[in-house]
Amino acid sequence: MKNNLLSLLLFVCCAMATQLISQRVWAQTASASMTVEQLNAIKAIKIANLDKDTYFKSGGFILDRYEERPAYVFAYSDGITRKIYLYKVFSVEDTKELGLLAIYKNEKTGAVKPFVIPGASADRKAWDAYIDDLKYVGEKEPGLMSTLTFVLSREMAGLLSGGAGKSEEGSGKKKEEYNFCFAADAPVTLADGSSKGIQDITVNDVVMGYEAKTKTLAPTHVTRIDVHTGSFALAGVWVAPVQEVTADTRTTLTTPTLLEATANHPVLTATGRKALGDVKVGEVVYRYDATVQGVVAYKVIRLEASVRSVDKVYNLVTQSGAYLVSETVVLDK
Repeated sequence: MKNNLLSLLLFVCCAMATQLISQRVWAQTASASMTVEQLNAIKAIKIANLDKDTYFKSGGFILDRYEERPAYVFAYSDGITRKIYLYKVFSVEDTKELGLLAIYKNEKTGAVKPFVIPGASADRKAWDAYIDDLKYVGEKEPGLMSTLTFVLSREMAGLLSGGAGKSEEGSGKKKEEYNFCFAADAPVTLADGSSKGIQDITVNDVVMGYEAKTKTLAPTHVTRIDVHTGSFALAGVWVAPVQEVTADTRTTLTTPTLLEATANHPVLTATGRKALGDVKVGEVVYRYDATVQGVVAYKVIRLEASVRSVDKVYNLVTQSGAYLVSETVVLDK
């Protein structure tokens, strides 16, 4: 009787924490409605190395390790180590966020159990499928529901306190290292084509946004501004128009343009969403061209892991989920 009550309590707590996270996180981001077919496809994705594979594409989806964190690790009195890995899930087609993938692993048996947590706007059938997984899969594996409930509750507590939950089980990274931001003087392109330093942008300002699905520029409102102080290294990529890059990528007809940000800030590449620090020479990003009133392809010709350090960084959250910095399309974190 006690075991049944405990299982029921864990199930209810997990479901409630999930719903609250969904409402608070995906209400603030550019998200898409997940279908039950997408949920099942995401569950079927096989991850070769959970500890090393933190960002990759598979079957039309992008998996990006949540807040770049290592696994939550649990050492119970039964001697079995259990882990929970969290990934944000995006659609490759439009880079919109679909939901969260939580993966449970039993280190003794090797059992791996994926749970796909839909976003707030997901189809009802997707939510029903997730609840079924909690009930019929989660309760069969000893220790699974308690670990998953703890992780989701911990993340919810972090959101309620004004930030993401901090994992003590991780690698000891400071919270600031997970920020996705730009220096104060980073030029943000406004709706009229002019620019303003990101430090001068205010909530409700109208900036130039980008709609990935239609591949068009459109005005978008700034809904939130994040400001962080500390010591932040900025990575840099130099880009030049694709048509002007010769066979020798070191030679171009125009002076390369620099885009700098914290290494984990996402940008839009020809292959989808990618952290700036993961962009490689030869990859394509997109920049605003006033002559065509749209974006054109630019190729990365040079990288630098640390261009400079700053003591204050800024990030925008927009209605469209994408805006322009240094006239280059960047994505909300």
